[in-house]
Amino acid sequence: MFNKKGQARMPSSFGGLVQYYSEYKSKITIKPEFVLIFGVVFVGAIIALSAFL
Repeated sequence: MFNKKGQARMPSSFGGLVQYYSEYKSKITIKPEFVLIFGVVFVGAIIALSAFL
């Protein structure tokens, strides 16, 4: 645990963690407005189906 000069070695700064690319750009993008509208339409369809069936 000591180097040639007699000094203690410090552990590596990453501590075994894996570093991934944080600036990954997906090829498929969906706008949040579309997801919100789709969710409202889906819930409305479920309510309408349960009311008529």
